[in-house]
Amino acid sequence: MPAYHIPLPGSLRLRLLGISILLALPLLLSSVATATQPIRFAPLPMESREVIVRAFNPLVAYLEKQLQDPVEMVYFDDRQEILTAFEQDELDLVFLGPLPYVALRQRMPEVEPLVFFMEPAGDARYRCALITFFGDDIVLSELRGQPFGLTSRLSTCGYLGAEAMVRDHADLSLKDIAYRYLGTHEAVIFAVVRGEVVAGSVKDEFAHKYAPLGITIRAYSDWVPATGLFANARTLDADHIQRIRSILLATPPEEFDQWGVTIRHGMAPASDDAYAGFREFGDPAEIP
Repeated sequence: MPAYHIPLPGSLRLRLLGISILLALPLLLSSVATATQPIRFAPLPMESREVIVRAFNPLVAYLEKQLQDPVEMVYFDDRQEILTAFEQDELDLVFLGPLPYVALRQRMPEVEPLVFFMEPAGDARYRCALITFFGDDIVLSELRGQPFGLTSRLSTCGYLGAEAMVRDHADLSLKDIAYRYLGTHEAVIFAVVRGEVVAGSVKDEFAHKYAPLGITIRAYSDWVPATGLFANARTLDADHIQRIRSILLATPPEEFDQWGVTIRHGMAPASDDAYAGFREFGDPAEIP
């Protein structure tokens, strides 16, 4: 049977068209907002760019699938660039260690702790390690004037972590030592191995990882909270923040087993209260 179309008066047709557009507008706007406003995530540059991107790509893909929202990884080579971008609302999620978080929180209370990434031993905490090369006859109390490797100014095991260790175990200050910033934990490790510095400060995870190269741990700092994921409460609403937290805490092991080494051991709820002990290391604003 052929289909028949009853012609409508022009005014009625326009009214129906207007109603259809109004009904579809929320969906259209939602689609446009989702397509043009991805959740912007930046990881901490603890290792090389290639290693970090490979480590976090599975996490980004998992969040995107669970949220049904696009998630975009934005990479920065410098910690300060991450904090600046976050303060300027150019980022929605960041992966940070204790020092960058505390420094950021001082200036921006809207940074919201989501989860801590567990360490290999199953704790939501870690320590900084003061390292030397195996066989080097180095007395910690005689480090005055010696070349000493640090990661970066805003790294937890950079100035503040190292200052705590040389103060407690060598009765010195970094001001007495010829310290230099080398960028990443790997860079400090390799500088110690090559003899470019006599000692250095890195996260304990990296000291253990590179122990076969001759890395020896000479001292530890006190415990600090594990690395974590943090949300920008100015750019993400409370519902999005809670959904991200709930999704991550419910992630099955078979999923996070595929993530990078630093983030594949499970997660625990994060809170600002966990940083009380770390804040005793010193004020990030007073780092030279």
